[in-house]
Amino acid sequence: MGFCFLILLIATGNIIMAFISIICVAVVVISIGFIIVKLNWDLGVSESLCIVISIGLSVDYCVHLASDYLWSPHSQRRKKMKQTFQNVGISITSGAITTIGSSAFLFGGEIVLFQKFAIIICSTITISFLVAMVLFGSFMHICGPVNGQGDIVRMCQNEDYESEDMKFDDKPIEPN
Repeated sequence: MGFCFLILLIATGNIIMAFISIICVAVVVISIGFIIVKLNWDLGVSESLCIVISIGLSVDYCVHLASDYLWSPHSQRRKKMKQTFQNVGISITSGAITTIGSSAFLFGGEIVLFQKFAIIICSTITISFLVAMVLFGSFMHICGPVNGQGDIVRMCQNEDYESEDMKFDDKPIEPN
């Protein structure tokens, strides 16, 4: 999850967005862990793979929404999310439907591993879709970054501007 946060921070360039996104990813992964416990699966290799896969799959929708939200030219959160849902919502919905549809064929497998993957992939995509569209959207409406809030590049530049405020001689430094 720490690596996931770092990737979200690099991908979005915004600490607020990365923090909100990692909360959404954590909700999905905890939900998948709950499903594994409720199905009484022992924690083996296949279950460990399922958890790792669920982290990767749960990040996808939040990253797409976060990216479009940050690039929106609007200054109000509501308008930014409306545009984000209009631009990316249909793609995310289509991606969720096709992923669930393709993984549904794994339910027909005779090998237990395939059936477990089918349950985990379908559950992860469904929960991830709901979390991205409802929870992430709600977070963005309540506390989404506007006007460059949380932008790590802008934060670094502000430190540079503070050092430029100090008075220095205008003479160039000559080499020894």
